[in-house]
Amino acid sequence: MDGSANRVFISYRRDDAAGYAGRLEEALERRLGHGSVFRDVLDIEPGEDFVKAIRARLHGAKTVLVLIGPRWAGTDASGQRRIDDEQDFVRLEVAAALDSGAQVVPVLLPGADMPSEAGLPPPLQALARRNAMSLGDAHWDADMARLADSIGLQKPRARWPLAAGVAALAAALVGGWLVLRPDAPPLPPPAPEASAWLLGVWVAPVRYAWGNRYSERFEFKRHAGELTGSASFLAYPRAIENLRVEGMNLHFQTRSTASMNNETRELTRSYAAELRGQPPDEVLAFRMQSSGGFTSEKPIEFEARRLQPGDSAAAAREGQSPRP
Repeated sequence: MDGSANRVFISYRRDDAAGYAGRLEEALERRLGHGSVFRDVLDIEPGEDFVKAIRARLHGAKTVLVLIGPRWAGTDASGQRRIDDEQDFVRLEVAAALDSGAQVVPVLLPGADMPSEAGLPPPLQALARRNAMSLGDAHWDADMARLADSIGLQKPRARWPLAAGVAALAAALVGGWLVLRPDAPPLPPPAPEASAWLLGVWVAPVRYAWGNRYSERFEFKRHAGELTGSASFLAYPRAIENLRVEGMNLHFQTRSTASMNNETRELTRSYAAELRGQPPDEVLAFRMQSSGGFTSEKPIEFEARRLQPGDSAAAAREGQSPRP
């Protein structure tokens, strides 16, 4: 990817704001154009030096969004804050952003407070003096509009290449000829996308092996021709990876980290689901398996229901439909 195209850089801690980072990237690119946003998970090529890539993108960024969730400061295995470690990568990113001359905007996520200047290490204390914005699920569209306006980057003008124009004109002429012919057969309707049944928000009450119950939210969208989304774990959104749809079945993964005794491991949660029933009572029957942590967990099963436009916010929080 051309570094000059990365006009917005998203800084975040993966186990704090990965789900929101992915969702924010999609929303901003819809407004500002494809390739206008840099986020490490998707935009660093295999084998590319991570540190050099981050520095290069930060150097060319016009705006840096610092996503601050409840666990932004981080905690290592000894209980110390990761943000106080001089080698902590979030700290290095933010410090470099503040020194770069770019517009740095703290973005507060649900459950997070703006850190005080005294509560930040010296290289980051200037962040506390930057005007912060809030971003949450309840007013996502309005928050996104304010954020996009504050960034001040205009959406690029759409270009109509000559070849595309000629093809469109030819199609219009052929279509008009078919319509004018009295014996012309009717044009077939466009075929629906194979994954159209999945798009939207699904909610589920999930009881985990240790007994706690959480309302989990699964959101699926189509962006730039690809299916993407987020899945919450312990009510916190995680970016969906390796998503594929096969008929009425789907598979995907989410990732996070766990620490114990100065050791950190990556946790992978693999989801498989199938669509059961008919609208408006269809459900996604899930089976979720965790791997890579410090303990082995048995797979759990649960059902998610589609969140309808008329469903109440309370029902969404409970992971249940208000229908009896």
